[in-house]
Amino acid sequence: MAERVATLVLSGGGAKGAFQVGAERVLREEFGFRWERIFGVSVGALNAALLAQREYARLMDLWLNIREEDIYRKFPWPLVALRLAFQHKLGFYDDTPMRKLIQKHASGRPFRIPAHVGRVSLVSGEYDLVSSDSPDFLDAVWHSATMPVIWEAIGPQAHVDGGLRNVTPLGDALGFKPTEIVVIVCNSAAIDTAKPPTNILDVAKRSLTDITINEILRNDVDEFVRINQLVEQAHQAELTLKKPDGTPYVFCPITLIEPSKPMGDTLDFGKETIRLRMRHGEELARATIQRTGARPPQPVATLPTPQHPFLA
Repeated sequence: MAERVATLVLSGGGAKGAFQVGAERVLREEFGFRWERIFGVSVGALNAALLAQREYARLMDLWLNIREEDIYRKFPWPLVALRLAFQHKLGFYDDTPMRKLIQKHASGRPFRIPAHVGRVSLVSGEYDLVSSDSPDFLDAVWHSATMPVIWEAIGPQAHVDGGLRNVTPLGDALGFKPTEIVVIVCNSAAIDTAKPPTNILDVAKRSLTDITINEILRNDVDEFVRINQLVEQAHQAELTLKKPDGTPYVFCPITLIEPSKPMGDTLDFGKETIRLRMRHGEELARATIQRTGARPPQPVATLPTPQHPFLA
């Protein structure tokens, strides 16, 4: 199988990140993709860390066995009120279990592919890109996957989810002159409908993860594709489009893989839901690459398809 070298970009999406795991496996095993560099924010940062270590079996095992309590400590509402009012906590729940999960699965192992994850400081308001050769890389993975308000901001700089400013780090990837880019996002193009919120947590999840971050994501991808098309058209007309700093825009092939159906609740870590999301990632990766003309070898075994009320 001929190798297809590309840079992998992984968006945020909470427990929907299982979609990325299924899609990436198909791209690598069935279509010969080899990642020259990996970028991730939020759950994409967690997936990026293990993929960059080429710990493929470990990543699959993590997702197939993940539990809600592996990610965060949930509190009853009276205790949440106590934490916010008297302990001056900066989030409803505590996601320190996720740090332990990251350390357990990624600490002490070499990074075989350069990886980069993004986090945001609520102090400076700035987006910070951290590379896998940095000593605090795994902490940055944790920071990047910490959804603000829902989980407590971390450290003196109050680090949180990089998706606040950069849901899909395409601009970061372009700075490294990629051969081509593959973007795997966790949300479908249309915003999923939902039941009316029943508590403040539902409001936070719906506002931040489903609506705001999805809007940032669509804007990021749409703007990249628009500029890419303009650069290609200008090249065909023997013209050069330049950035404000005078450097030329460069065309880069991009493949976008995204769910075709709703992916459910961002914090739903149910085993059946996780397996279904992986399976959907596998299906959409195959469909997308086949649509662009790639010819895969015989497919390897895939996860069984469970029945579920969404993705029906």
